Amino acid sequence: MDTTSLQNLHDIVTPAPASWLPPAPGCYASSLSVLLLLAWFLVKRFRAWQRDGYRREALAQLRRFEKELADATQYQQLLPRLPELVKRTAIAAYGRVQVASLNGTDWLIFLDKTGSTELFTKGSGQLLLDCSYQPDTWFATLSNEQVRGLFKTVCRWVGTHRYEVERPERISQTISVRGHTSRPGFSP
Repeated sequence: MDTTSLQNLHDIVTPAPASWLPPAPGCYASSLSVLLLLAWFLVKRFRAWQRDGYRREALAQLRRFEKELADATQYQQLLPRLPELVKRTAIAAYGRVQVASLNGTDWLIFLDKTGSTELFTKGSGQLLLDCSYQPDTWFATLSNEQVRGLFKTVCRWVGTHRYEVERPERISQTISVRGHTSRPGFSP
């Protein structure tokens, strides 16, 4: 028999298609590990997003305040509401027991400590104390720069303050400000 003869040629045999399933048990284990890590990451991000709901609401309220501040005659109406917003934000983050009794310099020190800043005790944040108790005529003495500096300081604190580990009493507490009661967070 002649091995070079064309009669001995056969059609090309194609291999069977590769399986889409991983061939080894290690692939199953590594895939399961990746899925579990992804699920853990997504749950962690979702909890962080939920936990920061009070912060998003406070920042939205501050943006509304800033839009209204474009008119310089609004100072006496908006600035007294600013300390209230900061206090409600702090209560939502740290709990009523730790925050509600703070006032004066202790309040500013707390804001500096939790915001990693000195802008409340040594900067434009000092005006926050005066905004609650000064007569309407006092607001007319403020310059645009002072008001903008105060808003910038408050926005920075709301956006960057460190919050404590989630506590059960923070979740179930209510906030009552000037007769309005709500869950931790804010209403427009």
